[in-house]
Amino acid sequence: MEVDRVISISERLQDLLKNAEKEADDIVARAHEQAERMVSKAKVEAEKKIQLARLGQDIDEYLREEEEKVKKEAEKILKEFRNRSETSKRTAEERLQQAVELIVNEAVMK
Repeated sequence: MEVDRVISISERLQDLLKNAEKEADDIVARAHEQAERMVSKAKVEAEKKIQLARLGQDIDEYLREEEEKVKKEAEKILKEFRNRSETSKRTAEERLQQAVELIVNEAVMK
C-alpha cells in the first residue's frame, strides 16, 4: 500500500510539474509576444520621431533659404529706393538752382 501511495503522489507531482511547465511556457510565450509588440511599437514611435526630426530639419533649411532670399530682395529694393532718392534729390536741387537763377536773372534785369 505504501508503494501505491508513493506512486500516486509521484504521478500527481509529475502532473503538477507538467502543468507548471505548461503554465511557465504559456507565460514566457505571452511575455515574448508582449515584448515583440512593445519593440514594434517603439520602432514605429522612433521612426515617427526620426521623420519629424527630418521634417524639422527640412523646414529649418527651407526657412533659412527663404530668409536669405528675402534679405537679398530687401537689399535690392533698398538700393533701388536709395537710387531713386538720390535722383529725386538731384532733381530737386537742380530745380531749386534753376529757380534761384531765374529769380536772380529777373532781379538783375529790373
